[in-house]
Amino acid sequence: MVKSKEVLLKMEIKIDIPQDIMLDRKRLKSIQQGILKVISKGPYEEGLAFNIVRATFVDII
Repeated sequence: MVKSKEVLLKMEIKIDIPQDIMLDRKRLKSIQQGILKVISKGPYEEGLAFNIVRATFVDII
């Protein structure tokens, strides 16, 4: 068994989302889920046990 250590990565990512998507809840939810999948795909493919514990999407004025 390989020894491992858990680490916590904290980051902020600003994303420009077109207004028409922001106004369409179904499309926005799909975009948000897609973003989380893309973020987790790379580490998973490299063999890391990867779990997004919390993700919050906040409007910036």
